[in-house]
Amino acid sequence: MIENPTPRYYKIYRLLKQAIENGHYDQQEAMPGENHLAEKYQVSRLTIRRSLELLQRDGLIERRQGSGTFPTARNVATHPLPADINKLVAHLNKMGTGTTVRLLSFEYETANDTARHHLELPANSKVQKATRVRYHKDAPFSYLVTYVPEDIGCRYTEEDMTRAPLQMLLKGLGIRLGSAEQSFTATAADAHHAEALNVEISSPLLCIKRLTRDTKGRPVEYLIAVYNPECFEYRMALSNKRSKGTEGWILDDHK
Repeated sequence: MIENPTPRYYKIYRLLKQAIENGHYDQQEAMPGENHLAEKYQVSRLTIRRSLELLQRDGLIERRQGSGTFPTARNVATHPLPADINKLVAHLNKMGTGTTVRLLSFEYETANDTARHHLELPANSKVQKATRVRYHKDAPFSYLVTYVPEDIGCRYTEEDMTRAPLQMLLKGLGIRLGSAEQSFTATAADAHHAEALNVEISSPLLCIKRLTRDTKGRPVEYLIAVYNPECFEYRMALSNKRSKGTEGWILDDHK
């Protein structure tokens, strides 16, 4: 077997960068210290220090004398891919009946910067945050983290989330889903992903981020989902269209 030649400090740099960009660290609080990170990732403090130096070089952290290391303010705007909400809901309904789910956590907490930005919430607003793993034929294939405004999230229970996809629950509450914006990217498995999906830390995963709005335009759910690429693929039907003298591929709405 050919070992991954990527240096450990660079793997940890990518994992920390991913965590910062996803809002896992509050900008108002110091990040874990070098000793804690070294223990978490089972490496030396020197390795952690090199990872932090890369983050500082990229402007993702700042070190404050006597206070610790803090994430820097960042632009969390995304370039969404338009999606047909009817097709999304149909897909989720089918997924809910063909898979099983394990709920890892269900809690109410102050929204992190990323969730607050996407859900368009005021400072210090709370959200219902749930973390789930979905299985197909007893094999885990997706790790899902959802954020819902507290006034909506308090209307369903922990038990509800074990029996139905979240968007089915929202629909059952009388919320009419109107539109969704989503992005697709590659990401590296962190410690939580690795344990839940039975993959190694830093393994490549497919990441889908989706913001769902109701028919009045209010954000009602922000989802960050990672998938094992060996168990999941996303397919689209395309049609070649000619417009104004040029040809291009567009999504085929009839598929």
